[in-house]
Amino acid sequence: MNSMAPRPARRMRRLHPRASRRLAAGALLATVASMGAHEAGAQTSRSVLDTGIEFDLPVTDRVTVLQRPHPELAATGVRAGAFLVFPQVDLGANATSNVFGASRDAVADGYAIVAPRLDARSQWSRHQLSAHVRGNFRRFLTYPIKNEDGYDVGVEGRLELAGESTLRAAVNADRIYINQLSGDFPQFSAASVPLDRQVASLQGVYAFNRLQLLGDVNVTRLNFSDTLSLADTVIDQDYLDRTATRLTGRAEYNISPVTSLFVQGVYTRHDYRDATFDFDRSGNELRLVGGAAFDLTPLIRTRLGIGYLSRQYEQAGINSLSGLAFDAQVDYLLSELTTITLTARRDVRDAIVRDAAGYTASRLTAEVDHELLRNLILVGRADLERDDFARIDRQDTLYHVGASALYTLNRSMVLTPSIDYSNRDSSGARVGQRFNELRAGLSLTLRR
Repeated sequence: MNSMAPRPARRMRRLHPRASRRLAAGALLATVASMGAHEAGAQTSRSVLDTGIEFDLPVTDRVTVLQRPHPELAATGVRAGAFLVFPQVDLGANATSNVFGASRDAVADGYAIVAPRLDARSQWSRHQLSAHVRGNFRRFLTYPIKNEDGYDVGVEGRLELAGESTLRAAVNADRIYINQLSGDFPQFSAASVPLDRQVASLQGVYAFNRLQLLGDVNVTRLNFSDTLSLADTVIDQDYLDRTATRLTGRAEYNISPVTSLFVQGVYTRHDYRDATFDFDRSGNELRLVGGAAFDLTPLIRTRLGIGYLSRQYEQAGINSLSGLAFDAQVDYLLSELTTITLTARRDVRDAIVRDAAGYTASRLTAEVDHELLRNLILVGRADLERDDFARIDRQDTLYHVGASALYTLNRSMVLTPSIDYSNRDSSGARVGQRFNELRAGLSLTLRR
């Protein structure tokens, strides 16, 4: 939810090395994210709660294709007093082979995307204040029931303390849409489900020699809107409304410039506001993960965390969910121009299915990024997710493959063609929605 406009190079030297690496790639990563190199809705599902404190590999001189800065192609922004402002608008034309995610008799449709955004960041010598306002509007040609009006507004401040210690506070409000590729999507729904989120967070970093301690307090309020079924009846989603209060703590110890050990604990309290649908889903969640980030070889960079997760419910008779938790990433720098990235994660999510308390989601992602030209990056991606539901006999499998290109014409214009194929399968006595979908699109970014 943070603003992603590029930061000036003179500020990078003052930041924590890990932050510096992220900022160096800010312009490129912002374009990839906003342009939808992997168009939202053409992937497997994502959690409606963010992961809190980000994990990063130790910093070295070796960087991936998407981390390599291209200052000659980055947007310059507009100076406004002590702030640098980055205006941008994304325009997209897209087509889908299965607009409703139907198992049979699929219908196609085309849609346009207009996504304006404005990011501002202070240029002070110390500390930082940033803000963003973004929109994401989709208009379908034949089936307006699928139209979406997304938004995202937020403010973040960072206070630099002694050494590399920092304190960050942020507030954010956005509207996203749960679509048919997500495990949270209600079966046989015609429209996507609007979800309004309000988030307040406070995060602190204390660095002392080789030891770094990180803490995060996050309160997220989720409000789901009702949606319509294919039969034009209302599908109630109010029972999913809840407030999640999350406490995260992590300790990292740097053994060497390329090796660090970490342990992280996340406690989340879920408070549901409506328990009349089938049962009260309120309860507690705990996720403990420990591991290391290291260079397996000079060209293979690895982060591996493994541990335990548990989701307990207050209502009597509802068994808890527990099991293995893992969080891993491998970057293979095949060459300066090609990077292969593998990621894996397993966590617990709350279910929207009647009688199901929740499900465990195990996800594996593979991505290949190739810099064909200085201003042309090719991206290939594959996602596989397995969702195992509790209390009911149902298992969902979702997979996606896609390809896109990021063609930077100049500082002000970026062109992104993309094509994606997605498939959702389901098995068990309470089988869910099954379908496949092909999407293709062409996006143009205009920025300053």
